[in-house]
Amino acid sequence: MVESISNILKYLEKKNIYLDGNAFSFQINSHPSFPSLLSIVSALNVNHVYNYVIEIEDSEIDELPDDFMAFIELDGNEQELAYIEKAEKDYLINGKHRISTKELLSKWSNIVILIDEAQSELKKKSIWKYQPYFVGISILILFAGLYYYINVRSLIYLVLSFCGFTLSVLSLRKVFGIENSIVSKVCSGTYTDCSFSDAKNANFISSFGDYSLVYFFTNMISILFLSNMQNSDVFFMIQRLLLVVILPVIAYSLFYQLFKIKKICPLCIGIIIILLLQTSILMI
Repeated sequence: MVESISNILKYLEKKNIYLDGNAFSFQINSHPSFPSLLSIVSALNVNHVYNYVIEIEDSEIDELPDDFMAFIELDGNEQELAYIEKAEKDYLINGKHRISTKELLSKWSNIVILIDEAQSELKKKSIWKYQPYFVGISILILFAGLYYYINVRSLIYLVLSFCGFTLSVLSLRKVFGIENSIVSKVCSGTYTDCSFSDAKNANFISSFGDYSLVYFFTNMISILFLSNMQNSDVFFMIQRLLLVVILPVIAYSLFYQLFKIKKICPLCIGIIIILLLQTSILMI
């Protein structure tokens, strides 16, 4: 459903309708009929987005407008609400996959969603659309200020912990309702995934994000607190003791991905790289 919501937002942007992704996701997920089509239609109606939901025959596909949304079947018999554009004689799915008309007809459910921008309340981009840039600049200023507050070694460790914390949050994006097209692309593919929601015995990977989130958050709080107390050496001593647990977890994570489920979790690999970089700092 996370991918479907992201596709809806892209479709709306093409219609010059800009919604708050987190609020829209919450409206859908909190609807009593979630994850049915009714939850999506209700969320659109709440935001005054005029829409049509129609069922058409395969022979009527040429009568559709140049862009529309439809449920298509993915691997594993799952369905995703995709943003579809006509591209000459073919169709472009979510702006990246080009398929023929025949292939589209074999995958779709004949249910189509259309948006009437003429009757919808057009919502222009607001300054909050650029919120990530403001947040990024604020974080850079914060770390620059900390350069004069803590030593370089502690600062590097803190920055790595923040990066690890960010990756952990993204790995739990379905829990937090985060919509990010870049992460969705990174995590999609035959041999890559960031959730393994369909894999059996996926308890370890599904919990990896939880553990790393707590670990990196604790690191950030601890290093700031102990640096203020002029006890950063105590922090690094504790971290060296934790290597007894961290290194086996890294090894098992790699084994689990490569040999047990035979899929790579890019976000997990990123977290592992950060842990290894932190380990190299501890060895100095």
